[in-house]
Amino acid sequence: MNSKFKIQNSKFVLLPTFVFCLLSSAIMAQNSACQFDEKNLQFVGRPVEQARCLLRPNKIGGVLGDQLKILPKPLEALIGETVKIKKENLRKYLKKHKIDEETIGGNLDKPLSTAKLPNGETIHALYFIIHDTSTPYLKDAPFPEDFDTNANWRGNDLTIWLKQPVAHIFVNRIGESITTTPFDETVRKGWGTKFARDFLKTDGKGLQIHIELIQPRRRDAKNANPENDLIAPFPGFTDGQYERLALLYISASVRRETWLIPAYHSAIDAGIKGAHDDPQNFELRKFAEKLKFLLNKLK
Repeated sequence: MNSKFKIQNSKFVLLPTFVFCLLSSAIMAQNSACQFDEKNLQFVGRPVEQARCLLRPNKIGGVLGDQLKILPKPLEALIGETVKIKKENLRKYLKKHKIDEETIGGNLDKPLSTAKLPNGETIHALYFIIHDTSTPYLKDAPFPEDFDTNANWRGNDLTIWLKQPVAHIFVNRIGESITTTPFDETVRKGWGTKFARDFLKTDGKGLQIHIELIQPRRRDAKNANPENDLIAPFPGFTDGQYERLALLYISASVRRETWLIPAYHSAIDAGIKGAHDDPQNFELRKFAEKLKFLLNKLK
């Protein structure tokens, strides 16, 4: 989310379809933006090809790894395809587990947020963007021993985000979620990503669904910037967070009737000055495993 880390001395230029950050040659190849088509406000390629670029491994400081050759099952086979889950089955699951629709993006019968393309066409959201909050900022204090299980730990209080609706959903370490902006609306405050601010702007902002995972950060005392927040816990997220994230991905995709394109905030903003470094220590395999688990439950 609002990471204090900034890429220093970086410049970028807008080429006909995509942006490159002029860093060292090694990092430039990794942190270059995924190819973007300004005519339809979407990244280039089939949905699954876009996801392979937008889910590049996110290393410390937001340095991106190589583009993925294949996504973990079942993501590779699902992304961009028609959703076959029946809405009534999802509602039965929610009722059984006492999960209110209002905590996972709102009424399942409502469509996702919309965007207006340069040609005047209106389309629904396509991108499911995964963030971490990078807060609470602990500076030099250690990560609490019980922050993954203690409902009273300050970072697990989701109500504080009601006054900061910079995303659609916030998910705490216990796996609970709160909706601050329903999925049928665009985020009410801010742009969600710098990319949306600079290239999608108001008309295209509705293409992105934003999910914030609560993750505290600490300072790396060896870094030149004394106010950095480079250090995240490992594991980065809990099983509860991955399971709720998978449920949110399912619910948003059911509403669109096609599987959304998941993406990391860091990859969406790649190449932009001050690009964010989240979600840190995110394990795509665990997300995919929780997705597979829920899909089996919803058959």
